[in-house]
Amino acid sequence: MLASFQFPAFPRANATATTRPRISAVLCSASCSSPPTNKRFNFPLPTRRAALLLASSLTSSLLQFLPQCQFAKAVETDEPQEEDERVVRIFQEASPAVVYIKYLEVQSRAGKNKESKFINDSVKGEDEEDLGDAKVESTGSGFVWDKAGHIVTNYHVVAKLATDTSGLHHCRVGSNGRTFVREGRLVGFDPAYDLAVLKVDIERDKLRPALIGTSQDLRVGQNCFAIGNPYGYEHTLTTGVVSGLRREIPSPNGRAIRGAIQTDAAINAGNSGGPLIDSYGHVIGVNTATFTRKGSGVSSGVNFAIPIDAVVRIIPSLIVNGTDIKDRSGISSKYEKDQRQVGNVLNG
Repeated sequence: MLASFQFPAFPRANATATTRPRISAVLCSASCSSPPTNKRFNFPLPTRRAALLLASSLTSSLLQFLPQCQFAKAVETDEPQEEDERVVRIFQEASPAVVYIKYLEVQSRAGKNKESKFINDSVKGEDEEDLGDAKVESTGSGFVWDKAGHIVTNYHVVAKLATDTSGLHHCRVGSNGRTFVREGRLVGFDPAYDLAVLKVDIERDKLRPALIGTSQDLRVGQNCFAIGNPYGYEHTLTTGVVSGLRREIPSPNGRAIRGAIQTDAAINAGNSGGPLIDSYGHVIGVNTATFTRKGSGVSSGVNFAIPIDAVVRIIPSLIVNGTDIKDRSGISSKYEKDQRQVGNVLNG
């Protein structure tokens, strides 16, 4: 049954035809032989003066209303610009703390042909050792933890350094605009949380540590931003929202990382180790994985970050104590079939 709506402001007309007032008598043309009287309807006849006053009043009301309409339209036009400026400001404040990481394998220290010179010039920092014929094996991201030169990244980005006994594996850490490019020394790592700490020797004034936030009070739907170096494109910003909380993803040693943050901010190969930040520019997670369908190699928009609260618990211990040598054995980099690491990208 359809609902019945009543509108008290509009009284119902009398259904009896004989008692209905003849409104048409008031609206007769100027040629009517006898104009209607005031007594019948109790409506005073409008005079020309009253009509002019009414028209003037309506015009004044409209003129007062028009500027309000124009002002409201201007506000709507400015809103996207204000939002754009806010995102630009977030990136400008947060990006100086983000670094790129290039994992190198030295082929020969003696070989210095034209090709190796090009490679070395592109990865060797000021006052650094010439690594000879070094090949860029993979790239990833990280962010500055403190003024002492500690860099946080994913373990799977620098995993080969953890088991290297040949001395042929090296890591380059660089900032945006090549403010610095330095050798990254592995300080400690935790495969169970896919975290690692590198150390670069550099002047403190060239380092800008990231602002560390909290993941405790995150809410699904709030804005978030990922900064990293996907496919080698340095300092790339992607935007999205927190899509889910308390997710579970596999770690490089096969254990589950619990409490992961899910986001639709694009995370691609090379983003691993970079920060996931909130609308205040605070780091709320470390980008680590993306969900892909088997054989597609394309991100489905389901991406994951290690919550920053877990990072804050682990990193200080790695800086102070490093990683015990016994923890370096039995490390597995096997991920589930439909998940993949997003730090390792072959050059070319």
